[in-house]
Amino acid sequence: MPERSLSLLPPWTHRVWRTLDPTLLLLLLTCLIHLLWTVLWPTLGAAPLFSDLLLVPPFVLSGVLLWRTARSFEGRVAQGWRLFALGVFSWAAGQLTYAGLDTLTTFKPYPSLADLGYLGLIPCFALGLWRLGGLRNGRPLDPRLLLDAAMLGLVLVSLYWTLLLGPSLAHQRGTAWQLTIALSYPLGDLALLLLAVLTVLWRPHGTLATRFPALGAGLLLLLGADAVYQTQAVQQIYDASSPMNVLWSFAALALGLWATLSRRSAQARSAGAPPGVAWASMAETTLGLFPSLGFLVSLWLALVAAQRPDAQAKGAMVGAVLLAVLGLLRQLLSFQRERQLRRQLQQQASHDALTGVLSRGEVPAHLAQAIAAAQATGSCMAVLFIDLDRFKRINDAFGHRVGDRMLVEAAGRLGRCIRPHDSAARMGGDEFVVILNRLRDAQEAGLVAQRILHALSRPITLDDQGFALTASVGIAVCPDDGTQAETLMHHADLAMYQAKHRGRNTHHYYSETLRTDVQPQLKIEAHLLGALERGEFQLYYQPLVDLQTGAVRSLEALLRWHSPALGPVSPADFIPLAEACGLIRELGSWVLRQAAVQVGVWRAAGYPNLSVAVNISPLQFEHPEFIAEVAALLDEEQLPGQALTLELTEGTLIQDLQATTAKLERLQALGLRVALDDFGTGYSSLSYLRRLRVDILKIDRSFVRSLDSEGPAFAEMILQLARHLGVQTVAEGIEQEDQRDLLARLGCDLGQGYLFARPLPVSALEDLLAASAQPR
Repeated sequence: MPERSLSLLPPWTHRVWRTLDPTLLLLLLTCLIHLLWTVLWPTLGAAPLFSDLLLVPPFVLSGVLLWRTARSFEGRVAQGWRLFALGVFSWAAGQLTYAGLDTLTTFKPYPSLADLGYLGLIPCFALGLWRLGGLRNGRPLDPRLLLDAAMLGLVLVSLYWTLLLGPSLAHQRGTAWQLTIALSYPLGDLALLLLAVLTVLWRPHGTLATRFPALGAGLLLLLGADAVYQTQAVQQIYDASSPMNVLWSFAALALGLWATLSRRSAQARSAGAPPGVAWASMAETTLGLFPSLGFLVSLWLALVAAQRPDAQAKGAMVGAVLLAVLGLLRQLLSFQRERQLRRQLQQQASHDALTGVLSRGEVPAHLAQAIAAAQATGSCMAVLFIDLDRFKRINDAFGHRVGDRMLVEAAGRLGRCIRPHDSAARMGGDEFVVILNRLRDAQEAGLVAQRILHALSRPITLDDQGFALTASVGIAVCPDDGTQAETLMHHADLAMYQAKHRGRNTHHYYSETLRTDVQPQLKIEAHLLGALERGEFQLYYQPLVDLQTGAVRSLEALLRWHSPALGPVSPADFIPLAEACGLIRELGSWVLRQAAVQVGVWRAAGYPNLSVAVNISPLQFEHPEFIAEVAALLDEEQLPGQALTLELTEGTLIQDLQATTAKLERLQALGLRVALDDFGTGYSSLSYLRRLRVDILKIDRSFVRSLDSEGPAFAEMILQLARHLGVQTVAEGIEQEDQRDLLARLGCDLGQGYLFARPLPVSALEDLLAASAQPR
């Protein structure tokens, strides 16, 4: 059909037209021909062979569609579709055999070899449903599903007995063998229909369930045709030109349509389209309808039994009683399942999904209950606020899967450290709370905290990788530290914060002094989060001056924070907090980029040899992508490596000398210079200095301040060491003329300090740089 003509039809016809393919259209045409032949010439006995052969094309074409669908799948699913096709081909072969016997022989061909072909469809479809349904991979075994199977089977058998089999047996004329063969057809169809329905209910989102209505229609048409055939065959009145034969043709059509729709669904899924959920939802809803269906059928069977005082009535009454018993049993199981689900929902609502301990929302109620119990008995209780130390670094380095497993292990160890009447909860992230009841005194809470710290510090092995985990614990005791749940939680949090500042892996009791010691830091930390995104940071620059000529050779970039809420915040206050919160790497990357951009602007403005020094934090230097980040930045800003100097402390460099040496060589290969900051205050070992091969030594300001009181001996020693190593020297903290003059006489290269300039914003440096560029 042309697209223009298709556009004139309703939207649903578009989907139907695109679903059809030539084979399916040909199958539909053969079914219509069969229908017309049967309706218009119902008594055309002169052409029995043609009547018999009219059933062959629909099943052959349906088998072709089923076999073609198998190519859209793989593995056991493809095998299932091939079995369906073989079953349909077997039925077609049986019909050809029947047509030959009916035409070429004088006896009535029943039963015969044709029945082998017909009945071959049943085992092929049963195996196909087993392979396609994947029953072994379905949902966990539910006793209700077994009862559903029994009820559905009993309903179908009862209806079949009452409506078809019973009346036909009353008029049975054939032998026992003929009766057995005749019964095999509808009973086999009943088994297939039962297996298909249960498979869909077992796996409502599986391959079989997506287009089940077409399969169900095909199986129902087969059942109807075979049931009528069984009745006629038992009474020996079957005729090949009977109108009921059309049911077989349309059963083949329904199976072909099922194959086509399933093939299109598979192609849509492979293209990324979401699977349909309508039938899956309907299948799941059907699970709850079986008791009602069983009761209705049992009631109808009871009414039938009351009106038929014969053997059939006894069978109907037995079926009615069995259905009622099964329905009642299933209803009881459903009530039990609902109670289990309610308990599970309550468990999920009150407990953390990952760790299994109490959730954050349950803490206030449990804490209030513990406070009330302590007040009623005159005892005390305590709140332990627990934070895992440096847990974010583990998450960043090894991923959230490892982090989650460590949280589960930590929660398990917490649970083993407390008593049954105590409780543990996860507040979120790596924070936990433990509520201790019925304590003799406050010291007992400290003993529990020590037990927790010891348990958490034991090595954790995950995937052959060992991890060391420590924690900081804050303790607040009721009634000494408060009698309200919110107050105790706040005080325990303050105490935990103090434990972190005391070196981590320890516990700390709340005291009133924490309000003045810790609360300001907490306030700074709260405003620090998001300060970078809000644009509250700024770079200031302090010049490094040539002590011989007074010219500015370089500038050090220094981070400053002016908070709208807190005002100017000292780097000594916010830098340690940024390191503790895991923000220092993000801040360091921002500083490095801003400094690179600014030095590029200065170089383009007429200071081609100017460089900028940037302080690098340990976390930033240790990151595996640090060197790549620096190289990309130089390339992006079109800067030579000499434009940047990286300042690192001794503690950063000597963590892993072998890895540090390799990193320094790669940085120096890019042209960057490396300065050793605050030299003289740490290890200051000649052996590691020779291995590290830094470019600049920065003499700590404490040696410059001691020039007047202790003399130049220490400064002179450092300067001689630097000359021996062939590195440049910078003296920090120069504030007086005599300090500058003495350091210049001792051979120090550069000076930095308030004598020359304080750290200044970019706008205030223009005159200083211009004056430095003038000849002296």
